[in-house]
Amino acid sequence: MTAESVITRAIHASLSGLKNSKTIWIAFSGGLDSTVLLHAAKNVATSTGHSLAAIHVDHGLHADSVKWSQHCAQFCDELNIRFENIAVNTKPNMHLGVEGAARSARYHAFETRLQADEVLLTAHHADDQLETVLLQLFRGSGSPGLAGCAAQRPLGEALLIRPLLNITRAEIAAYAQQFNLHWLQDPANESMQFDRNYLRHELMPRVHARWPGLHATVSRAAQWQSENAELLDDLAKADLENCHIELSNALPCDCLARLSNARQRNVLRWWVRQNGFQVPNAQVMQRIIEDAVNSDHDREPCVSWQTCEIRKYRNVLYLQETLPSHDAHRKLTWNLDQPLELPELNLTLTSAALEEFGLDVNDISHLQVGFRVGGEVMRPRGRGCQKDLKSLFQEAGVLPWLRNRIPLLFKDGKLICVWGHWVGE
Repeated sequence: MTAESVITRAIHASLSGLKNSKTIWIAFSGGLDSTVLLHAAKNVATSTGHSLAAIHVDHGLHADSVKWSQHCAQFCDELNIRFENIAVNTKPNMHLGVEGAARSARYHAFETRLQADEVLLTAHHADDQLETVLLQLFRGSGSPGLAGCAAQRPLGEALLIRPLLNITRAEIAAYAQQFNLHWLQDPANESMQFDRNYLRHELMPRVHARWPGLHATVSRAAQWQSENAELLDDLAKADLENCHIELSNALPCDCLARLSNARQRNVLRWWVRQNGFQVPNAQVMQRIIEDAVNSDHDREPCVSWQTCEIRKYRNVLYLQETLPSHDAHRKLTWNLDQPLELPELNLTLTSAALEEFGLDVNDISHLQVGFRVGGEVMRPRGRGCQKDLKSLFQEAGVLPWLRNRIPLLFKDGKLICVWGHWVGE
């Protein structure tokens, strides 16, 4: 069987269950793999009646990235395929490393661009799957990581499909040679500073020489790990079945107390993934168990990793993005004729909102804005007595780490409003 027939059959099989109305997007980098995928998918889409388009992401990480985009546009023009180029910013995610930042920005672009009922095909193949599983093994990953690349998964409102996971790099190269295709060579693919390149160029040739059937073996093992990961997720859901979870990012510690340590960690990993955050490594997970889950009820610990953190209050764990820095001692003067922007708090103060709170602002032109630093008191409307702000926050169950981020409005030195909570008498 020729490389053309093998690859064409794989793509046809991946599209056979899709409605003709769906747009099929190809993640097109311009490299060998995606060039072959796009070329072969063009023939398949023509025969099946699918609408085909290519999407290229310019990460801006190489001096020639603009030329690469132009090459991709020209290739699509020759095949009469609709082409879109998206430039992304990788800087916000550089804590993930260059490869991780590029991947995060790339998939965010895909999710943003693709609409419901559309499909994205990527050119991940059997060698990629083998490398991914081995790298995850070297990093000490559990079942979700050892499952490797999924053949398909949701992508925002769209669907991601990897039709070439059972196709080898050698078969892809043979297809390119058969049709005399030309593709881009990213010099980063040769750099030994990246683990995947070291594995690909230094280790895999020796591994394949010793175990030539490793593609199929590892693929089978990855499938088993995928099933294990699914079972672990089902167990986590079952362990939380009788818990009354009011917020998706709030997990009562009582739900964990009756579980073994292994099941506690499994629930926490599932919970973190469900909220869209990166699962913590083993060391951080142990800190979560010791410092947060098993800490005294009156403690308020915080465990941080990457861009998120877990905090505890009243025996409930809260998972959230790491809070940005905030100076609670600063004072602002607010002209009520204009909104007051507080970008670090993702908040805008308006006089219309004050009126909705029940504060008459007709005779007020300016207010002073501050934040809780301790010792503030007010007489909330309808309460009949003066209370300190600390007690009010405790009664209302306001999370401690948010209390000094709530704007306090003063008139002539008197606290008259706690934004979003109380208006004074």
